Amino acid sequence: MPPRADRSWDDLFADPRFHWERPDAAVVAVAPRWRDAGLARIHDLGCGAGRHTAFLQAEGFEVIGSDVSPRGLAACAGQLREAGQPRWLVRAEMSAQPFADGAFDAAISINVLNHGTRAVLRSAIEEAHRTLRPGGEVVLTVLNTWDWRFGSGEETEPNSWVLGEGPETGILHHFFDEADLRAWLGRFEIVELERVRGLLELSTAPGDRPVYRDAWQALARK
Repeated sequence: MPPRADRSWDDLFADPRFHWERPDAAVVAVAPRWRDAGLARIHDLGCGAGRHTAFLQAEGFEVIGSDVSPRGLAACAGQLREAGQPRWLVRAEMSAQPFADGAFDAAISINVLNHGTRAVLRSAIEEAHRTLRPGGEVVLTVLNTWDWRFGSGEETEPNSWVLGEGPETGILHHFFDEADLRAWLGRFEIVELERVRGLLELSTAPGDRPVYRDAWQALARK
């Protein structure tokens, strides 16, 4: 039977393997830039189990985390509680964010904004733009079409696949080529854009060969 998009990230967060602790290199790298620029209020869009919310708060930022997953938010709250940090968390769809226009100085969204239909992803990036103040910046990572999972499972829209193997089987993934990504970020000024590739710890290809996540990493400004 073909795979169906019948699993969610709330299902995956029931597995502690998805409670990553180490912050992404893109977030670590941008923290000094934002501190120097006085960008203090940060939205962690798709905060999951909280690794970036915790890191950025430890770096002195005010961070509001949002996620659609109750399990993810519970894990995030637990991590922040253990660290003695504030817990400003909101359950929300990425395409309908309950924040005022210009509410944030900056935003991050790491490995989040490729999980949805093209219509949902368009709405999500519009919401990210709306909720940033003029001059605000966003760091995001999304999968590209070189990723090993591209073409796995059932294609539901161009470059969108419900995965048919691995720990994220049944989860919808959109894979961006460069033209698609630049069009999607059309309302932003793209400050930096690079391709990044890293070993996936939770997946192997047939024959137990290691596999690599291939993604775009972007810094963009409103």
